[in-house]
Amino acid sequence: MSVDFVKKHLYSGSINPAGTYQLIINLLGLYLIYRAASGWNTDMLWVYIFWLLFSTVAELKPISMPNNDQLTVSFAVHISAQILFGLPLAILSSTFANIVTDLIGRRGWKKMLFNVSQYSITIYCSWFVYQFLRPGSGPLDLKSDFLAMVMSCLTYVLVNFVLVSTVISLSQGTRWIRQLTNDVKLEMIHFATLVPVSLLIVILYNYEPLSIVILLLPLAMAHFSFDNYMTLRTETKNTIEVLADIIDKRDAYTAQHSLRVANYCEAIAHMLKLKPSDYETLITAARVHDLGKISVPDSILLKDQCLKPEERSVINDHAIIGFNILNNLRFYKSGAMFVCHHHERYDGTGYPKGLKGDQIPLGARIMAVADSYDAMTSDRPYRKAMTAEVALAEIIKNSGTQFDPQIVEVFIEIIRSERI
Repeated sequence: MSVDFVKKHLYSGSINPAGTYQLIINLLGLYLIYRAASGWNTDMLWVYIFWLLFSTVAELKPISMPNNDQLTVSFAVHISAQILFGLPLAILSSTFANIVTDLIGRRGWKKMLFNVSQYSITIYCSWFVYQFLRPGSGPLDLKSDFLAMVMSCLTYVLVNFVLVSTVISLSQGTRWIRQLTNDVKLEMIHFATLVPVSLLIVILYNYEPLSIVILLLPLAMAHFSFDNYMTLRTETKNTIEVLADIIDKRDAYTAQHSLRVANYCEAIAHMLKLKPSDYETLITAARVHDLGKISVPDSILLKDQCLKPEERSVINDHAIIGFNILNNLRFYKSGAMFVCHHHERYDGTGYPKGLKGDQIPLGARIMAVADSYDAMTSDRPYRKAMTAEVALAEIIKNSGTQFDPQIVEVFIEIIRSERI
């Protein structure tokens, strides 16, 4: 896993936490690379050449993750290299592969320097744990060395996660624990599939070195299958968000409404210190919370007069319709309930289910405050936008009846301190 730097302030002339952190990682990583190069064994020249090529191929075609991580199958190559040949070859093959692929991808020397350094540190930590836990020396013995290998793999994953997540967190200003755990389940699944592959590479190489070629096809298929899944997942999210934005733009007064609501929800979630998974679910759902309005005719949605009861009923149905659409998509399934209940009232007089108090999902209670505030501070066909203070006064007035008092308190602090 490597990091794609997109922030211009990385490595700027001024000292900043991200730059300082990267400098430390780079110095430590380059030292390990120097030590590995000094341990070069000329008798293993062809082994080095083969493994350099193998490692380079493994770094090609990375999978981009939503949290800016990039996943490759190099994990299996690094683990098997350190078990078969020791630390120097594992570090040098990784360094060579990252230099080649970063040059091909034109990612810049700063990104390349950090990548080769963080991989060197990751491989060293993994190798150290493997050597420390092994009961003996010599070739791999599956029974006696099983624990050492599993812990070595786990160490690799954890160190890699921490090093990359920290630099992204520092550079983008996100909470470290949120960055570390973002999409961690998907990434752990990817790594878990590579652990047995690492073992197979070691076994096959000991039996016949060229026999590991037979693993290339299934390894590539597994990688591209995961890549296709991530592509489909991303395209689904982007498509639904574009559709939600189009619905917002049907009314010139509500353009960018969903995006603003998502930003308010993000600020509230940050103040409430929601779990990373709940945080992402809320923001994702907020971006598409009015998707159900796709079923509302323009004659009702754009009406500049008071709605008739039957027209109000059509509008109210958008929460259920939005839920029905999103609940069929795995990516949105956990947030679909927030969309369904974001018009519930704290006193139980809302819709569609008349839920009361804590019966209303927390995400829906947060979304209700954010949605109402943005509606009040935006122009509408039937009225002009309220000022921020007038809208806040209305929010406070309805605290405990329409809105969750705790969320109102947090939201007022956010708006008045201009944290958004």
